[in-house]
Amino acid sequence: MARRKGLVINDRQLDRCDDLLQKLKEVSGSSFLALISTSGQPITTASDTYHPETLSLASLAASSFAATQQLARILDENEFTLLFHEGSALNLHVSQVNEQVLLIVTFGRETQVGKVRLYTQRAIEVLRQIFDGPDDGTTPTMDADFESSAGTAIDDLFKDV
Repeated sequence: MARRKGLVINDRQLDRCDDLLQKLKEVSGSSFLALISTSGQPITTASDTYHPETLSLASLAASSFAATQQLARILDENEFTLLFHEGSALNLHVSQVNEQVLLIVTFGRETQVGKVRLYTQRAIEVLRQIFDGPDDGTTPTMDADFESSAGTAIDDLFKDV
């Protein structure tokens, strides 16, 4: 049986995560973001006005994600790394950052799902570097070139709509 490594986050990593979540919130049009452990514990959040019951949300999202992983195994899929729920007013997007961290994003119906997914994928790449990469003093970011090219790509996708 493999022993699970404990999740340890230092202040510098947490500050970088907070900055990234705030940036992701702004560029994606999301209303609430949270990093949680796969055991269901909140790590950090980004929100201006919308504050769901974070502990319950973290616990239920982690449980739901764990169930989704079991579904993947039953279907002979290596893994499912994304969980999406669409509601009448809000959508919930849960993504796997690494083995121990999940990213929760909520956004309204007026926000394009593709835009959220595009920016979330880039944010996950950066988060993985924060959690899994060497702590060599460099700071991965959601750079302006990516924002510009992503914005153009999104505009091109929906120009005929």
